[in-house]
Amino acid sequence: MGCAKARCSMSLVVAALWVVVGSAMPCAAQIKSFLSSSVTSESMTHVWVARERGLFKKYGVDMQFVLMPRNPLAIAALLAGEIDAAIIGPGHLVNAGLSGAELSGIANFNQKLDFRLNTRPEIKKPEDLRGKRIAVSGPGSTSHLVSMLSLQGLNIDPAKISFLTIPGTEMNRRLALESGSVDATTLRGAMGELYANKGYTLLYNLKSAGITLPQNMMVTTRRIAASKAPVIEGYLKATVEAIAMINDPANRELVHRLLASNLRLSNPADVEEAYQAVISNYERAPHTSVEGMKRLQKLLIQMNPKIAEVRVETLIDNSFMNKLESSGFIQGLYKKN
Repeated sequence: MGCAKARCSMSLVVAALWVVVGSAMPCAAQIKSFLSSSVTSESMTHVWVARERGLFKKYGVDMQFVLMPRNPLAIAALLAGEIDAAIIGPGHLVNAGLSGAELSGIANFNQKLDFRLNTRPEIKKPEDLRGKRIAVSGPGSTSHLVSMLSLQGLNIDPAKISFLTIPGTEMNRRLALESGSVDATTLRGAMGELYANKGYTLLYNLKSAGITLPQNMMVTTRRIAASKAPVIEGYLKATVEAIAMINDPANRELVHRLLASNLRLSNPADVEEAYQAVISNYERAPHTSVEGMKRLQKLLIQMNPKIAEVRVETLIDNSFMNKLESSGFIQGLYKKN
């Protein structure tokens, strides 16, 4: 009991917003650590699998997962030393770099843009979207960026659209779309297809467009990377091994079960669609690309010209991933496949 509740003092404001998910683990030979994200889509499957299979524990980390309502809160908690790592949209990393925050992107789990722009049923064609409201989780968020890319693909001037911030997870934006509070939003992979099948117009398919962009990045601070290197390495080993498990057909049933539970899917066909999206979108060796980050920066500059001042290469730390690759760790995970 004491082990589960033990924690260094936290900011009361941030702590009050935290929802810690997961059961306590034994204290022996484990380093207690907090990992955070506001993401609830299938792109978190590697974390769900790693937790389910005890991979964090295997690599010496007593991981406590913290669901944050917004990415900026995770960044604030990181800078305050209240959590050790977070999985966020890389746009938030670039924005933090503008203010001089010493954050580092240490892994980029997804680069293929498996998103759909779904609209209310009455919106049938691109021109119907002009003057309407698109829900995003925040300025510079992945949902904002893929919305911008969708509008580019549809030849719609973003100035003709109202972007409405719906804080929190993708589920909040789904509910806003269902209630009519917004006219459109971008949904990841299988969820976008599911809503299309429910009658919500699939106006643009980013997967079909073949566009890539950094997404779902694990970040930490330079101080934590230096002082808690075993923890950060443990996080990466656990999640990279989980990706290998996801891609192993022998674990299909496990991944199906976790997708159904976490995405609240009851239809087996919907679960299978989510599964297919997951196994095709993870990077086996999730390095962070300077070129990809610069491509992301160009998009962000459209929203905030000051972003041009950021040197994105200073926001990347591939040393942990390079170590896993050079040691043969990643190759070893796929030897049997």
